[in-house]
Amino acid sequence: MNGCLTPPCEFFSITSPFIIPAAILPSMEIKKLSCTLVKFLAIILILSGPLFGLTSAGTITATIGDPIPLNGTVQLVDTVYLFVTGPGIPVNGARMDNSNAPVVTGDPGTFTQVMVENERWAYNWNTGRVSGGLAPGSHTVYVSTQPVAANALAGVTYAEIDILLKAAVMTGTLEVVTDPGDAEISLNGKYSGNSPRVFKSLAPGEYAIRLEKQGYITENGSITLNAGDTIQFRRSLTPISAPSTARTSTPVPTVTGEEIPLPPPTTAPLCTGMMIAVLIMACLFFKKRT
Repeated sequence: MNGCLTPPCEFFSITSPFIIPAAILPSMEIKKLSCTLVKFLAIILILSGPLFGLTSAGTITATIGDPIPLNGTVQLVDTVYLFVTGPGIPVNGARMDNSNAPVVTGDPGTFTQVMVENERWAYNWNTGRVSGGLAPGSHTVYVSTQPVAANALAGVTYAEIDILLKAAVMTGTLEVVTDPGDAEISLNGKYSGNSPRVFKSLAPGEYAIRLEKQGYITENGSITLNAGDTIQFRRSLTPISAPSTARTSTPVPTVTGEEIPLPPPTTAPLCTGMMIAVLIMACLFFKKRT
């Protein structure tokens, strides 16, 4: 804290973001004030310094890659300074957009600066676009009225926001169900087991699905799997129709719609023995008559 210069005081500055120039009071009045009285007024101002209000209460839980809106209220300042601490981040904090860039006390350019308008500030933290990346775990975002790192916050007005970041989901799940079951499953042309079956940790993308079971018509389909998706692929298999075994009569050939009669069956010729027997009987017949 800067004290008075040689009396009478020309100005007075304090660590809280106030500067009281001598011009705000008539010069004749300043000469009548002692340094003790000015210090007393400064202490009152410090005790009633910037007040913070945060829109979010409690711990924010999000997945790495999600945008996280941060906002709140603050009085008597036109800029707030943001930085974050957490796993893999410099111990005294880093910029919100670069987890490898440590903040430096007294250097505003190393902080993420946010303007205050009508005593309100707002910042959208895109956790998927942080240089250096973010690790899963507990993080703390600091919103300070001065550009100071985590180890220099004593005596400075600031607020904290606790954020729990979870690892991003990079795969999807596919469940294949058939009726009846035990159908062979092929994914993108490769045999992958029998139904029912759940395929976990599949990479996002297009999948061609083929279902085969003896006695049933083969089923084909496709799905588009995105990260975090759980998709069920269900099919009822259709039996293959059995060939007919009924007897069929021989059709009568026709020409131009007219029926053509079948040829009569041929008579087999008499055998030689029967002819001889007939001759002998004929001879005996005629001999009796004579």
